[in-house]
Order: sequence, then C-alpha cells, then structure tokens
Amino acid sequence: MRFITVCVVVCAALAVSRPAQAQDSFADAFWQFRASSGFDFSTGTYGAPKHTEILYIPVTAQAAKGPWTLKVVAPWIRVSGPALLLDGSAEGSVGLRTSGAASGLGDVNFSATYSLESLYAYGLYVDLTARAKAPTASYAQGLGTGAWDGTFQMDIAKTWGDFMPFGNIGYRVTGQPKTFPLRDVFFGSVGLQYTWSEIVTTGISYEARRAAIKAAAAPQEGTLYINLRLAQDWSLNTYGVAGFSRNSPSAGGGMIVTYRWR
Repeated sequence: MRFITVCVVVCAALAVSRPAQAQDSFADAFWQFRASSGFDFSTGTYGAPKHTEILYIPVTAQAAKGPWTLKVVAPWIRVSGPALLLDGSAEGSVGLRTSGAASGLGDVNFSATYSLESLYAYGLYVDLTARAKAPTASYAQGLGTGAWDGTFQMDIAKTWGDFMPFGNIGYRVTGQPKTFPLRDVFFGSVGLQYTWSEIVTTGISYEARRAAIKAAAAPQEGTLYINLRLAQDWSLNTYGVAGFSRNSPSAGGGMIVTYRWR
C-alpha cells in the first residue's frame, strides 16, 4: 500500500524546459528565477479494502545560472484512507499511516543540478542531480517518516527533429523511521515527447522503482502530459497518471503553473 507523489512528472518537466534554457545564452551570465505551484491528486486501494486519496500541493522556487540549478520544494499534503506508506521515488517516502485523514506541511526537498552544457550542440541534454529531503512533515500524523532521505539522479534527453526521447535513473538512500524499517530504492523512467509548435508539447512516460518495503510490489506508473506556453514567461503542465501494480495509485492527475523572471 504505497503512493507515488507528484515527482512522477519531474522527467517530463525536464524535457520541456531544458532545450529552451540551452538556447538562452542570457541564462549563462545572470541568475534566472522560476516559481511554480499546482496540485497532484490520486486515488487507489493499494491492496486495502478502502481507497486512499492523496492531495499534494507543492510550491517550488528555482534559481539557475550557467550549468547550475538550485531548487526547493515545499508541499502541503492531505491524506485520507488506510495507505501504510506514501512511497515516492526521487522525492522520498512521504508518510506512514494506517487509517483516518490528516493534512499539513509535507517534507521539504532541496536539490542541486549540474547540466553538461558541452553536449547541447549535439541535441543531447544530461543533468546530474543531488537531492535531500528534510523531515519537516509530522511523523505523529502520518505525513512523514521523520527521517532524512538523500537521492542521486541522472536525467538524459535527446532531440530528433520534433521528437525527444528522455529518461532518468537514480538511487535514493532512505532514512529509517523510528519503528519502521525501510530499504534504499533504485528508480528509473523512460518517455517520449513531441513538439507540435512553440506553444504546445505533449509526452508520455513510464516509471518503475523498487519498493521501500521488501514484501511490497514494485510501484509502476504511466503518465500522459501536455505542456502549454501561455505567454512569454508563463507555462502550464497538465498530466494524468495510471498505475500498473498493486503498489501504485489506480488513477491520478494534476497541474503545474510556472512563472519565469527574466
């Protein structure tokens, strides 16, 4: 009984934004700032008699200069149902609970990404990311594990005309809750994006990872998304998620709005 958070759409957001950054030489000389927010909602039984519903609302602040991108994500989360462990991939294990409903601040994530800019001329985009999850969510309410997590991840995307295949691979060092043993997690995803115009891009991705609890099934999810450039500095990403294992949500979806300061 697990749940994957909004991190399922991370590789899609990378594939949408990275080529645009590569073409903007201004970003190499000055700090560029972005802010985004939205929501992620999903539901599933996760092997229990009743459904668990999760609403996840992240607020993200990002600063980029040259090959470096620094980011912080502070979420608000509401969980209703008997899910035992909300098991994300890169973002970490979100919480432990057995029944009822609770809401509040989730675990805050900090990350630093280094992009291999020398590969941009070949239409190849490689990012190396280190991420830390701070245990800011309430362990008593079942919204967090009360432990730090650390993640190392590599994202790759390659352009071929209007098509862009992308993927990532990573390893999460999972912090140990007070009374619940968890194991470290390997995860990865693959996907394909198509650019219809300067305004519209669409894509599909598949993600799988090892479960944090040994006896649980490996979570697997598929995502369909569309990214719209609403204005010069505004973009909107909407997506839907379907689960392919007992340890995944039955269905879910969300929306992310991003503003970029020039």
